[in-house]
Amino acid sequence: MNITTDTRNMIISMLAEGSPVWYVAGMVKMRSHDVYAVGRDAGYPDKAQLRRAVWAARNRVPQAA
Repeated sequence: MNITTDTRNMIISMLAEGSPVWYVAGMVKMRSHDVYAVGRDAGYPDKAQLRRAVWAARNRVPQAA
């Protein structure tokens, strides 16, 4: 499964907001299983852990190369 960072962040954000997996899958045009796998990697079904993942992604400071 090859998805962009933006798509991954959108999936995690929607799951953190409480959207069901089937709904998120329809919005991003992916299989429910793939959406579930992305969410599970970020802590789904624990919505608090998903929110922390969203917060961390938004507040990440770019590292100098």
